[in-house]
Amino acid sequence: MMQKLKSIFPLSHPQHIILGLALIGIGLILICNDFYFFWPPFAVGFLNDDLVGGVFLVDGILLLKWALSTSSKIYANRNLLVITAGLLAFEATAEFCHGYVSGRPHMFMAGFLEVIVLLFVFSIIGKTKKHNY
Repeated sequence: MMQKLKSIFPLSHPQHIILGLALIGIGLILICNDFYFFWPPFAVGFLNDDLVGGVFLVDGILLLKWALSTSSKIYANRNLLVITAGLLAFEATAEFCHGYVSGRPHMFMAGFLEVIVLLFVFSIIGKTKKHNY
């Protein structure tokens, strides 16, 4: 059964595909919701800009492109995963701050989920090749 699935879907980097889809989802949520961030008040305009969601979206698309390409470059993978870790750390911190300020438990839950995805990224970073030997 596994051989048949591998012949239909020859994916050599399924974890990157999962991560890319998650980032695309986060990016679409941030683009579609113009009032997602509400704290700190001086940064609300910048944080709710579609550019922030667009960065998540572009990073997710690039991760998908890298995972589906045949010439998977090690340096591109490393750079994409480092950018992804930074974006997820930013988003988790923002969720925790918003949860603390508003007292809404679903924001804490979103923060914990993003920390878990960040740990997933760290496990991918730990398992990938570091050099082109």
